Amino acid sequence: MTDVHPSRTLGDAPRADDGYYGPDSVSWRVFSDPGSMLGAKNAVFLQMLEPGMMTHFERVSLTTEGPEAMAARFDRTSAYLRDAVFADKAHADAAAAHVDRLHERATWTDPETGEVVTAKQPTWQRWTWWTYIWSAVRGYQEFGPGLSVADSDRVVVESRQGAQMLHVPGPYFDTFAELDAYIREELNSKALTIFAALAGHSLRHPDVKGPIAKWATRRVLNGVLSLLPEAALYFYALEDRSAKELAKGARFTKWVAKLARKNQTAEDLIAQAIGDSIAKPYQKVRVRKG
Repeated sequence: MTDVHPSRTLGDAPRADDGYYGPDSVSWRVFSDPGSMLGAKNAVFLQMLEPGMMTHFERVSLTTEGPEAMAARFDRTSAYLRDAVFADKAHADAAAAHVDRLHERATWTDPETGEVVTAKQPTWQRWTWWTYIWSAVRGYQEFGPGLSVADSDRVVVESRQGAQMLHVPGPYFDTFAELDAYIREELNSKALTIFAALAGHSLRHPDVKGPIAKWATRRVLNGVLSLLPEAALYFYALEDRSAKELAKGARFTKWVAKLARKNQTAEDLIAQAIGDSIAKPYQKVRVRKG
């Protein structure tokens, strides 16, 4: 493997180890690839189908945020997910502790019951985490180099580490097939609030200028949406997108992911992800003296 320990320049504790996953994990290969990153965008559409969680988000913050603030929020979330996998243990722990505190503070009071509702609801936590893992794996399977059944299962088992760091309750999964069955079964109890419907509409119709950019954006969105289980497509009234159109989008998105790799090897992509976590850590760690 290439050298994946670039020097740290940010007045922050130096990288001390290979983190909780490490070079022998499948997760390093999967989560450093553009295919999984594109696939992970699909998770947002699944997560918005949890009505209680979306009501919570509506109450605590999102309705007061403009597009730039929301984009910054998504960038921070992406940085956390990167560091959970690629940062050393100290930085991964610091990042998880910070996110956990944010979830603790994200509260609102139900006017009808007087209950103080926090973001740390077991059902929401499980749905949020595992839709992300499912979507990232599906993205790598469809837009990346491909993944064997055994390696798909390994990613799911390795992802228990990230779940535990965020106090996501079990039960956990042993195989991707079990995770896939969970996602599809849970869709039977999901719903789309008006807030989520409007948010989903905005995500599917971004403010893109120019006919070529609009065409390319729609193709990539179709590729991302092609990963959704059929039941989820109906929530967003996407039956107007034919299977043929979604398939074209998937092929185009796979091509975009290939371009994003820039002929880099998996080792190059891993080194880049580690370098990014070192250069711009989600949460800095104090240098220990003595």
